[in-house]
Amino acid sequence: MIDCNNVKKITDITDQIEYTDKKAGGKSDSQKVSCGQDNGYNELQDKYDKYFKDVPGIPEELIANIMCKCCKELKPTGNETVSWNDFYKCMRSKLNMDKHPKTIKVLDSLIKK
Repeated sequence: MIDCNNVKKITDITDQIEYTDKKAGGKSDSQKVSCGQDNGYNELQDKYDKYFKDVPGIPEELIANIMCKCCKELKPTGNETVSWNDFYKCMRSKLNMDKHPKTIKVLDSLIKK
């Protein structure tokens, strides 16, 4: 069971899940989420670095915490099939517009309607 109470960074999530992606190290199934993937390519870290890291006011701890909650809720640990779109929707549902408008703006741009 994933514990999100002490998650401060993305690796705090992946360190809790044992999973090795057999499909080209995970790079060939880019539409699906693998929360535990960290065998040379960490999907969660990649998404954080690509979409959130350089946005002022969006700390890694916030993103790591909501990613952790969605990993726990949706369970995309390698055996389950969860799209990034559904994962982003889950992340957005964990945020309050008044407290996290920048994060919600980024997530809204990633969610396909």
